[in-house]
Amino acid sequence: MTNHHALFEQSVTPFFVVERSMPRSSNVHGNKAFRRVVGWLSEESETALGRCFPLDHATVMAAIDACDEQQEPQWLNVSWGKSSRGWQLQLSPVVEGDYRAVQGALFQASLPFGESLDELLKQLPGFVYQLRYSSDDTWCYSYVGERVEELFGVSVADALADAQTLLANIHPSDRDAVIESSLESARTQRPWQYEFRMFHRNGNMIWVEANDRPHRQPDGSVIWTGYANDITQRKVLEAALKASEQRFRQLVEQANDIIYTLNAAGDLTYVSPNWPRILGHRVEEVLGRNMSFVLHPEDLDACRHYIANVFHTAEPQGMIEYRVQHANGEWRWHFTNGAPVLDEQGQVTSFLGISHDITPRREMEERVRRLAQQDSLTQLPNRAQFFAHLADALEGCERENRQLALLFIDLDNFKPVNDQMGHAVGDQLLVQVAQRMRHRLRVDDLVGRIGGDEFVAMLSGPIMASEALGVASQLCDSLAEPYLLDGCQVIISASIGVAVYPLHASEEAALVHCADQAMYVAKANGRNQAVLYSATSSAG
Repeated sequence: MTNHHALFEQSVTPFFVVERSMPRSSNVHGNKAFRRVVGWLSEESETALGRCFPLDHATVMAAIDACDEQQEPQWLNVSWGKSSRGWQLQLSPVVEGDYRAVQGALFQASLPFGESLDELLKQLPGFVYQLRYSSDDTWCYSYVGERVEELFGVSVADALADAQTLLANIHPSDRDAVIESSLESARTQRPWQYEFRMFHRNGNMIWVEANDRPHRQPDGSVIWTGYANDITQRKVLEAALKASEQRFRQLVEQANDIIYTLNAAGDLTYVSPNWPRILGHRVEEVLGRNMSFVLHPEDLDACRHYIANVFHTAEPQGMIEYRVQHANGEWRWHFTNGAPVLDEQGQVTSFLGISHDITPRREMEERVRRLAQQDSLTQLPNRAQFFAHLADALEGCERENRQLALLFIDLDNFKPVNDQMGHAVGDQLLVQVAQRMRHRLRVDDLVGRIGGDEFVAMLSGPIMASEALGVASQLCDSLAEPYLLDGCQVIISASIGVAVYPLHASEEAALVHCADQAMYVAKANGRNQAVLYSATSSAG
């Protein structure tokens, strides 16, 4: 098994590859993590892959086809039942010569945070540390994350007791350069970032990327607070890329989270190297700047309060969602899980955050919200949204002792247009009717579509019955003017019933009934007119 295939199989990120090189090809390969997460069957086909997503089968297979056909990445959310955690599926096209495939990767929508800092650090791919250098040329760790034992075979207790049990594992060819650059960081008090090789106690060599920030202490010693990450896979994959293994390059580029640290003032003291890819700024442009430079003004206070709570409580604060600005000016939705970094005295020295882009999810939620509240054809409020506004308005009128008018609008002769000229022309006519009503009514008034050719309008108060009838009559005149549709002139009209709160009714259902009855009177009296409700002339 080649190195890159071994990395694919052994990666902790669930991956699968759908080969599309040949017509009607259905070969699918899933790595060990993917098979474990979704319950992969032995059959390696697109049919078997579809069964891995029982709740999202059609959506997933359509997204795979779109990714292959459009050669564009696709993102969607998937799940395995009401009690399961949500996942984000990222699909990426892979093309190299005659080889063509779609690569899928699963990412959990949010990271679980435990009750303590150690529980949080267990979720990170590397480990956080604090390293002290004293004037007598001695080194000691004041904090080491628990994952150090997994990475190097050195226990936390051994590393804290003697720093050399860990430092001695630096590759001999890299040790002098690592020490020299660290001491230079101590002299300049500049952030330190370095990639070097280290050995596990079992003899395996790994590549490490360390990022930290030095803090000079009153006694002259220096403490670096930092984060070390295993980048062995990245290094091996970089070599594979140089050998033109392009179809596996996506494995390197999947990381979609930014890791960063802040001081108490909100200044960025560390950002992970993927910041430029995700938000567009160069790392050197970001370090040292206040986090507010990318935050949306409406989210700034909430984020500052969230960061302050981490420093005040010395405890993780769960998740916060906010908007950040990409270097190109675009606003993106992110969420962060924040936790404190503590020194040996238990004092908070930094805010540690993991930021994930959730823009596709928020955009989807906004589309769903609009669909639930708007008529898809005319973009007017639908029945549910209009009557929710009406109920609120009536409560305000009751409190403030003012009047409100309700108009019930039914188009005359709309059905013949729909039948003779087709539904497409009928839809165009409804759109133009909606535009005319919006144009004729006041800014504070509200118009909605509640049926095929039925509309309602609310005239905000205070308004007299005579004024409401006048507005309705003007609306009739406007709607009766000719329409130009598909090169033809079309003429319709409207019958409008008018009811006034509390003159005609003091409850919502009764007010709607009065306006509806007045509209039927307008129909009975010859159409193309507005009628004010009257109990004596009500049509039924």
